Amino acid sequence: MDRGLGKDDIAARLELELLSGHLPAGSKLQSERQLAERFGVSRPMVREVLRTLEERGLIEVRAGRGAYVRAAGPAVSVRPFDTAYRQRKPTPRHLVQARMMLERETARLAAEHATEADLAAMRAALDRCDQARDVVSKARADLDFHAAVARASRNPVIETMFDSISPLVFELMLRSLSDPAISREGLPYHDLVLRAIEDGDPTAARAAMERHLDLALTLFGNDLDQSLDLLAQRRIEQLLALTDSVELKQ
Repeated sequence: MDRGLGKDDIAARLELELLSGHLPAGSKLQSERQLAERFGVSRPMVREVLRTLEERGLIEVRAGRGAYVRAAGPAVSVRPFDTAYRQRKPTPRHLVQARMMLERETARLAAEHATEADLAAMRAALDRCDQARDVVSKARADLDFHAAVARASRNPVIETMFDSISPLVFELMLRSLSDPAISREGLPYHDLVLRAIEDGDPTAARAAMERHLDLALTLFGNDLDQSLDLLAQRRIEQLLALTDSVELKQ
């Protein structure tokens, strides 16, 4: 049981668990009573937390039935792909190679087709990434940026392909953004990708995205060929342990 947590702390803990991808869409969360006992808070506070998560689009609260995990992204149908990917035990190397094939072309097409609304979405995501105070929020904003680039490609197949791997990408981002060296070198490439898309320069956009994704292949070390699921679970446990440590010091 976790004692002394505030509403924002509990929301952050649950958001981390939800965004990890290990709870499939449609899964029922613990009841209000169970969550209240788990975190050592009142049920009214739990209801506030659930309302916050619902506003963020992470859960759906059904009257008299409880709270359920919502599918990430616009298409519920991509979830079976996530299950299929995980059954094959992909590694970060596998995922980076797939992202390289997909997102280089995505960035190129975005430079040709992005609207001002698309650019605004990318800028907003990068602003959230810059302002984020924790790894989970930063990873979520990072994922939003790449999803915005995929939408700007104006290719529904590419957008759906990216959406199908987004839970895996989020886990990979947790690993990258938890490493100061990778974060320090990787994040500036977001601005290069955005600038090339703003300039309508497909070649530069493709090249910037390639250099951005290639960093994981050179900086992940032994983690590159570990099971992504196991790697993500270890990273989540470390983040939760860090949160607990900070709370104890407070």
